Amino acid sequence: MFASAPFIGEGVVHNLSQAGCLVECDRMVLEGSYMTVRVLLPDAARALTVELAAVRWVRKQYFGIEFLRLPTSDRARLEQFLLGHHR
Repeated sequence: MFASAPFIGEGVVHNLSQAGCLVECDRMVLEGSYMTVRVLLPDAARALTVELAAVRWVRKQYFGIEFLRLPTSDRARLEQFLLGHHR
C-alpha cells in the first residue's frame, strides 16, 4: 500500500532490498514524487512502514521507489526478512 497527496494505491512488491523496491500496480504515479509505503511481509502480521519514499522511475505499470526514512525497528525487521530470504 502506498499513499501520497492526493491518492492511496496498492501494488505488488518486487526486488525488495534495504534501499527500496519495484512496485507493480495499475495506478499512475509521477517520477520524483514522495510517498508513504506500507509493505505486508509474509512473515509478520504488522506491515513494515516506510515513512518516506521517493519515486525514482516509472515505466508503464511499474515504478521504482527508494526508501528514504524507515523507523529503526522497521529497518531491522526488513534486514532480518531479507537475510532469511536471501538465496
